[in-house]
Amino acid sequence: MGDLSTDELSKFCQIANLAYRSGNPIINDQDYDFIYLAELKERDPNNSLLKTVEPEGQEFSEEKSLLPEAMLSTDKAYSWNEVSKWLGRLEKSANEINLAIQDIQIKATPKLDGFAGYDDGNHLYTRGDGKKGSDITRVFSRGLKVYNDSERGQGAGEIVVKKSYFDKYLADSFEYPRNFQASLIKEKELDDKAKQAIAKKAALFVPFSELPTWSGNISNLITQFDTIVQEVLQTVDFDVDGVVFETVNDVLKDHMGANRKFHRWQIAFKENKDKAQVKVLSVTPQVGRTGKITPVAELEPTLLSGARIVRATGHHYGLVKEQGLGAGSVIELTRSGLVIPKINQVLKSAPVDIPALCPSCGEILHWESDFLMCANHTDCPAQVIGKMEYFFKILANNDGFGIATIEKLYEKNIRKVSQIYALNVDDLSG
Repeated sequence: MGDLSTDELSKFCQIANLAYRSGNPIINDQDYDFIYLAELKERDPNNSLLKTVEPEGQEFSEEKSLLPEAMLSTDKAYSWNEVSKWLGRLEKSANEINLAIQDIQIKATPKLDGFAGYDDGNHLYTRGDGKKGSDITRVFSRGLKVYNDSERGQGAGEIVVKKSYFDKYLADSFEYPRNFQASLIKEKELDDKAKQAIAKKAALFVPFSELPTWSGNISNLITQFDTIVQEVLQTVDFDVDGVVFETVNDVLKDHMGANRKFHRWQIAFKENKDKAQVKVLSVTPQVGRTGKITPVAELEPTLLSGARIVRATGHHYGLVKEQGLGAGSVIELTRSGLVIPKINQVLKSAPVDIPALCPSCGEILHWESDFLMCANHTDCPAQVIGKMEYFFKILANNDGFGIATIEKLYEKNIRKVSQIYALNVDDLSG
């Protein structure tokens, strides 16, 4: 990801978000939140993807209907510090309307990882862009029931599948629960697996008003935060990806209002659970296609998220210098899914080794802000190979043109993509 420009990162996040909302995720939710979206937020905090509800694709219906009430996204918090700042905003707003702090009531509910919709009793709509959505009332005609055998018409909620049922009966056929949930919604005929899940009430529409709830005041939340989070996460047999906190004081909610993307009186706490403290054995400089030198931490082998981790990126050498990332340091490592692990923080610093020369071409390195750079863009082997690999991986068909092939072409004095296209069959076979 370090080689992606901010524009490329933004486009990837848009594609990943659309795929997720269409029921065909290309990465898991934790990776999207904690790695890609977090990086985008750091690089471009005013990116439109972070400020507005994302538009819905055309997978279900081109005709959109006005929702009975707006369905906004939920602001995210990834640490207690961010939740605490949100509580501070609640208190500030309460003071503005002369509401005593002790009278602010908070409720917490599990944040479902399903398909959001709005049920007005007659129609069920997707969330769409928050104002208009697609009519998917057909899912009720197919036999879908409401959670807790409740009545229809309870407003916003999500279509979900019980986690225990998915793991036992569906995991071999669907990579993610969202893939299965999408099959319930789409216009095509249901398959037997979907019909059975509906018949057994494993697939349901869950109104948010029916979710189990923790209630208390700000003082309760501050003193019991970790316990509350763990208890709320375990209250339902559905995939959850966090805990939603909101004030229930109507006057305070009206005063705080909303922006274009989310309600200010509500926040979702999402925690990356897959963490480990790991010792760094060494730090190796790696040259990217743009000339940026990325520090790669070689680690004591560590099992994390079901995988044996032996290295992780240190992002940039400014961070190495600032936090003391070197041989002997101890880091907090996080990982979700199948992506490169991320160094969260350096827990114990060590002497650092900042390279003076490019490890690929021997050019003297220079600093550009926090980044250590090699300016030899035309003759640095790592940069030349990286650019050609990037072309075939991202911008064109990469069949047969992986890194091994490109390295062989480099050995044959091929330095540009245009030279590859000028080759004939005999050249390639030779």
